[in-house]
Amino acid sequence: MGWRGAAKARKGLLLAALLLSAAACADPARERFEGAEKELLAQKMETALAGFRSVAREHPQSRYAPAALLRQGDLYGAFYRNFPAALEAYDSLVFNYPKAPEVPRALLRTAEIHLLQSMDAPSAARDLEKVRREFPRFEGTDEVLFLLARAYGASRDGDRQAAALSELMERFPESNRAAEGRWMLAYVFLGQRRYADADREFRKLLYLSADRGSTARARWGMAQCLEGMEDLPGAIVQYEALRGEWEDPQYVERKIERLRSRLGER
Repeated sequence: MGWRGAAKARKGLLLAALLLSAAACADPARERFEGAEKELLAQKMETALAGFRSVAREHPQSRYAPAALLRQGDLYGAFYRNFPAALEAYDSLVFNYPKAPEVPRALLRTAEIHLLQSMDAPSAARDLEKVRREFPRFEGTDEVLFLLARAYGASRDGDRQAAALSELMERFPESNRAAEGRWMLAYVFLGQRRYADADREFRKLLYLSADRGSTARARWGMAQCLEGMEDLPGAIVQYEALRGEWEDPQYVERKIERLRSRLGER
């Protein structure tokens, strides 16, 4: 290619860049969305909400419409505490833009409202299972699994709760939610009288404990499990280790005395 051809190509590229820039500047949905974001950062909530609502209402075909609906739902739910309005925004996003990348976040927020505000655990579980099924690579899957475990726990479905917690710890061992999930799983097993499984989980927690409080909680759980399995000497050892560490020392002493009496009766 000669120098004239090269110059022509450069002019063509420059013209294309200018056209793209002009198109971007002429995108009213983008301008409106970015303006609403600035208002949100400035804590001008009413103006920001009006901006997000106008994007979704006036530019429904824009790629900014799903994001605007998500912001709208978050503002209604987290700031204004208007949960019906938040659900309406999230539902509109999920229904009208089912493949948008904002959908799993909207479903997660919807589940939080169903579970924590409406106490509707089945609806929360339905929304979260939809995220697991249709968006397996969602970056907030650890949060989804943790909330799903809480929803199944509220529904008294211990098996599904334990399955969700096990998946959480297996797939996201470094997540903060996995750390919380370990305690939840141990207590789930204890509540189901699966003492051997619960004891295994409490022993893991004892190994991972980084402070006196979590060490005491793990030992208490182990003592409860050993007592349930009729390993009274083992339970006594754990209760004795709690002397001076548990919040109710008199209760610990009474526990030790009762277990020793039971041992003497054998």
